Parts: sequence; structure tokens; C-alpha cells
Amino acid sequence: MSCHLQFGLFDQLENDGSTPIGTQYREHLELARMADQAGFSHWFKSEHHHVPLDIAPSINVFLSAVIQETSNMRISSLVHLLPFYDPMRLYEELCMLDHLSEGRLDVGFGKGISPPEQILWGVPRDEASSRTEEALDYILSAMELVAKEGLGCLFNYEGTYWSAADHPLEISPYQDPHPPLWRPGALATAAQMGVSTIIPGPMKSIPERVEAYRQQQKPEGAGGHTPTLSTLRRIVVAPTEAEAVKIAERAWATFDANLTKLFREYDLWPPTMVPSFLGDTEQAFATESLLAGTPMQMAEYFERFEQDSGLTHVTLCPAFGSITATEARTSLELFSDAVMCG
Repeated sequence: MSCHLQFGLFDQLENDGSTPIGTQYREHLELARMADQAGFSHWFKSEHHHVPLDIAPSINVFLSAVIQETSNMRISSLVHLLPFYDPMRLYEELCMLDHLSEGRLDVGFGKGISPPEQILWGVPRDEASSRTEEALDYILSAMELVAKEGLGCLFNYEGTYWSAADHPLEISPYQDPHPPLWRPGALATAAQMGVSTIIPGPMKSIPERVEAYRQQQKPEGAGGHTPTLSTLRRIVVAPTEAEAVKIAERAWATFDANLTKLFREYDLWPPTMVPSFLGDTEQAFATESLLAGTPMQMAEYFERFEQDSGLTHVTLCPAFGSITATEARTSLELFSDAVMCG
């Protein structure tokens, strides 16, 4: 067992292609409850629009539902697509979520990996990064101001894309001055900000990337929070290796189709970077982005991971592509019993 590793659960809420959407919502909430009871440290939700990769595109609505169904795990976006939001509206909703969770909220931020989604939302591709930076600065400036001056203070901001003139702040975060932050996909940025991140790649490549983060790391974590370094693994656990691999290969093909649908429709093919490797399961297995095996194989892998990776946190995704609710629950149950302590 891996007693010094913590585990998070990542859920995109992909459409499995056969189950009514409302039923899928309830099944994914049950998966979150199971993870909470099994001792997972975090539950993460991504944000996508106009693709079957995400049938819960209103991320804050689903975060609120998960908060009500759990009591221990930290609940986080991974990520909020900041260019798509009015930052004052998002500031208020994040404050609400932080209070609803009694301080269990983390916030991931980024511009997203899908230019077609940006096009559909009217975000010029050459402005996506600068809009992300400004929206984050706006939100954190408001949170830091209200932490310092208290409710009712007047917020002023003048940016390229958004501004505020004497806006009263009548809600503040539960956590002072703001929730812990996550910035995946940009190791140097995360390190320099002192925020948490997801480090991609196979086990052998991770120690070098951890060291690169440490060398650039801000002395104090943003908001006084200690950053978490994690990695992401999509997993299938079954009684036999053959069964696990068969499910994984089927599900990976659907995951790739869901992820790249808009790239094909908007003639942006092939995309420059997608985590599905354009459906190549051999590459997915080789990079350890996808793990499939028996409970014993998972236990052996994560024992090595604990010893060799330099990380103390791993984020797992047992529900992806065409994985059914039963298959996801089986993976989670078998994994928890074989790998997790306590």
C-alpha cells in the first residue's frame, strides 16, 4: 500500500453516450461521495463547452452539488476558463462556494487547451493568455482588498478588458485572503506564483520537473497556502489485466473523439497539443497517462511511484470516455482497497 501518497479524483463529466444526462449527474455525484468516504484529498472538475467531453459546463453549479454531497475532500476547479467570465461575477460565485464548503474550496485557473471553444465564446486566440492574467489579477485584487478592509469596501480596477469603479464588496472568501490556487500546464508560472500544479509525464521524468519547480518556486505560497504538486493518471482497474486493458482501449478512443470533436469541425486539425495523443493508446500507456491493470498491479505501480517520483500527491480519473458508472465504481473500489491506507 502507498501510505504516504495522497490521491485526488478528477472528473470531466464526459457523456458516456448511452445514459440520460440527469442520471449521469447522479452517478458522478455518487462517485464523488465514494471518493470522499475512501479518503481522497481532492475532487477536481474541468470546464469545457460545446463538446461531449463535458456535460456539466457550468462548473460552479456542479462544484456546489459536490460540496453538498461531501464533507472531507477539498473541492476544486481544474480549471476555470477565466477568459470566459465576467471577473466580478466569478469573484462573487467563488466566495459563495468557499462559504458553502466551509473553506474546502481550491481554485484552478487557465485559458484552456481548446482554441475552438475560445472562438465560440468570442475570445480572440491572441488575447486568451492576457485575458486570463487580467481576470486572475482582478479577482485576487478584490479578495485581498476585502480581506484587508472588510465588507463594504469599494473596489476599483482599471484593466485592458475589465474595469470597476467603486464597486462595493459585500461578500468575501471564507479562506483568508483567498482559496489555494492551481495552475496546470504552466510549470514555471505555477512555481513563480507559488501555486499548486499538475506535472505531466511518466514516473521517470517527474523528479526533474519537480526540481525545476523547486528552483523557481516563490518562497511563500500564494495566499499563505503550501503548494501541492500532483500528476494525472486515467485509470482502469479490473479483476484481470485483459479486462482492464479492453475497457481502457475502448474508453480512450471515445475520450479522444470527445476531446477533439471541435478541432475537426473548425478545421484546426491536427491540434498542436491534446492529452489524448489523438487516440494513440500505446502512447497513452507508454507515458503512463493511462494505467490499466489488476489491483495488485496498481499497488505495485504506486509503491514504485511513491519511492521514485518525488511527489506525494496523484490525481486519478476513473471515469472517462465511454466508461460506465459501474466500471468507474469498480475501478475506484478496487483501487481504494488495494492501494490506499486506512
